[in-house]
Amino acid sequence: MSTASSSPSGDGSLRAGNADREKVVARLNAAFAEGRLDVAELDERVASAYAAKTLGELVPLTADLPGGQQPKAVAPARQDQPARYDAPSGVVRWAPVTGALGLFLINVLIWGIISISTGNLIYFWPIWTAIPLALALIGMVAGAGSAHDRRNRDRYRDR
Repeated sequence: MSTASSSPSGDGSLRAGNADREKVVARLNAAFAEGRLDVAELDERVASAYAAKTLGELVPLTADLPGGQQPKAVAPARQDQPARYDAPSGVVRWAPVTGALGLFLINVLIWGIISISTGNLIYFWPIWTAIPLALALIGMVAGAGSAHDRRNRDRYRDR
């Protein structure tokens, strides 16, 4: 295989990382979708991409495709910064409550239909489905102001 230049220093012998291989495979899949490769050729090139150890071994896999010259090494993610903490949105925070409320209301509707159709006011069994609703509300209220949430919110607010 050719060891074409693929890095700024012109050395195709640099080790290829997973991100480099995935970039080449994505380009191969795009070429397949455009009709430039057949299934057998795609399988062969994808297998070669995942088996490649150096950036130079990745170059020939896309060299004959438009826009597929030399893959550039992907810069590794910076490890000196902690991951950004984003507080969950209101929709996500209220999801357990709305789910439990929906369950309770469906059961009340079923109870009402049965009570009306039989002509008797039967035991209000949907009250048992209100237990998850109550627990979700308690968790929502108790968890909204926890020290852990406040500490994380303050720590990552200005980043």
